Amino acid sequence: MENSILKEKLHHVVDSADTKLLKILYSVVNEFDESTYDLTAGQQADLKRRLELFDSGKMKFGTWDEMISKLEKE
Repeated sequence: MENSILKEKLHHVVDSADTKLLKILYSVVNEFDESTYDLTAGQQADLKRRLELFDSGKMKFGTWDEMISKLEKE
């Protein structure tokens, strides 16, 4: 489903929601706030290493189907 359709449907739900549903939706959105996720030192080091590989062109990405195909060949 496209983002524009999802947004339209969510706006409709929010506009017609009762207090209980609004509180539930708010708690989900509040919990999803990415700023609340703290990385450990090990996770930060791994992320930095991966970003350096990506920036240098040494890390390659593929689609899910490409990865499955590659694994099946091994």
